Amino acid sequence: MSRIRLKRAFSLAGVVLAGIVVPILLIWLTTRSHEESEEVHHSRNETEVIVSNTIGASIRLVRSGRNLDAVVELQLGRSERVWQPPGNYFLSAALLADTIFFPIPLTGYRCGPDDGGSFIVAVRRKPTEFPPRLFADLSGYAYIPSGSFLFGDRQNPREQHYLWLTGFFVGPFEVTNREFRAFINDSTGYASDAHWTEQGIRWKHKSRSNASALLPASHTDFKRFGRDDQPVTWVTWYEANAFCKWLTTRIGDGKWLFSLPTEAEWEKCARGPDNFDYGLGMGLSDDEVPLYNWKKNPDARITVVGVADSYKHYRPNRYGMFHVSGNVVEWTQTTNVSFNRERPYADDERNHDNASGLRVARGGSWYSASIAHLYLAYRDAFQPEHSSQEIGFRIVAKRLP
Repeated sequence: MSRIRLKRAFSLAGVVLAGIVVPILLIWLTTRSHEESEEVHHSRNETEVIVSNTIGASIRLVRSGRNLDAVVELQLGRSERVWQPPGNYFLSAALLADTIFFPIPLTGYRCGPDDGGSFIVAVRRKPTEFPPRLFADLSGYAYIPSGSFLFGDRQNPREQHYLWLTGFFVGPFEVTNREFRAFINDSTGYASDAHWTEQGIRWKHKSRSNASALLPASHTDFKRFGRDDQPVTWVTWYEANAFCKWLTTRIGDGKWLFSLPTEAEWEKCARGPDNFDYGLGMGLSDDEVPLYNWKKNPDARITVVGVADSYKHYRPNRYGMFHVSGNVVEWTQTTNVSFNRERPYADDERNHDNASGLRVARGGSWYSASIAHLYLAYRDAFQPEHSSQEIGFRIVAKRLP
């Protein structure tokens, strides 16, 4: 074989060898780099947060603290992917005049609800159409965006698990006496069986409403419970559910559905994007008690707090909701079914109108026997015919297809 042919053979062999070795080397280096990176993330107990921001919003990653003011803004970077250790975070996404908050609670290495244990936030525009209000001067609804949140009691490690909910609207305040009185006074409202469940109809036909909306101005308890902008109390679950059905018929215009919040919906908007344990923070010290309407005194001169006084003396959470801890205990749509990581919460029969059993109520009240009832994960449960001076409700609204 000539020298020229031999050189060509060696050159060709070198090319072939390089074509095999170099890719293998690159794969090895990439794999090794990935393994080393994973070891670092594991040692730091981190989860990857991935932000999908196709609408071009201005975004900020924030670490939440003990209360609304104790926050730290973090560097997100251009890639919109970042690894974070355990903690409560939220994403603030601003577009024009709108800002939407997305909760990002993390508990450990690759703990997220999405592929590979990541936590994905899909930034979407806030809806341009908001639910109608029964009266024009009522406060507008707060918008809760779709996405995952951490549901359940963090003090019970087997209970907490991630849930994903579609976006919905929620009332910033509990339903007032004025609103409930309109339901009672409407000839096609309270009196119409069309808005009631089968069990509710039976209860209504043999019982009389004790709702505080019926208190005359001359009644000794009127100032404490009966004023227009105070939350309606002494309402049964049957009545609260019927009010939502009536509201859907009255102002929904075939486009909006009003209902009691499911237990999951209530907890997501009550915790806010900060994933708080109480309405406005992670704890409830003696100094923080005045942040909440909690009296533990049946003879208190000031009991439930109305809308006007709430704006003057109380703060909402970051979603815009007032009194998720304290003021009145709030009915939910959900029957009292236990849940944990092995048997996660599901939007199933427990949320049906005609489901039997106790209905869950959340949030504690002005009259709660213990401050533990203001803990957002605390679950009360009552017979649907139960009513008292400390129980009311708020509503959610969803756009119908």
